[in-house]
Amino acid sequence: MSRTFDEKLNMVKWIGILTMTIDHVGYFLFPGLLWMRMIGRIAFPCFLYSTIEGTERTSDYKKYITRLFGLGVLSMLVTPNTINVLFLLGLFSLSLKYRRYFPLFMLLSFIAEYSVYGFLFGWAIYWMKEKDLLQGIAGSVAVQFLFGISIQTLSLISLPFMFMDKGIKLPRLPKYFFYWFYPLHQAVLILIVSLL
Repeated sequence: MSRTFDEKLNMVKWIGILTMTIDHVGYFLFPGLLWMRMIGRIAFPCFLYSTIEGTERTSDYKKYITRLFGLGVLSMLVTPNTINVLFLLGLFSLSLKYRRYFPLFMLLSFIAEYSVYGFLFGWAIYWMKEKDLLQGIAGSVAVQFLFGISIQTLSLISLPFMFMDKGIKLPRLPKYFFYWFYPLHQAVLILIVSLL
């Protein structure tokens, strides 16, 4: 796959980072404001989409997956869920790359944040992107029902951004921005909470 700049991928990353930040500000500072947590449900599918693109686009998969799990380990110092979302994204990426081990990676996903729900949601998004749009959307909806309707179901709002032909032009995010932003913004929020 081409490694040229992709405006749609950049847009999806921006949406993921902004909605994740709103979610975490709500989690740490304003736990009574449900609307912030609801907005935050949009973030996770954006990172699943970005992981699909990253897995397909990288020229050095070993470095890519090592970076994903390495930051997952580093983030354990600050993430409320110790086996954080980076581990789930890593397992999902491995299942895309080494498909014959799919059952193993799905089994391991049970211990990570978002668990097998997140793993199967990632595959539904992959199917929507690479195989069949309507089947992928149906799979995404089915995953929500399979694991029970909750505010997490609002994550479906993110799907239209993923099947747009072109993305909205936004400032280009630095290559490794998300990897460092994920643990650092949570560390800052934890510091703010400790000072209040």
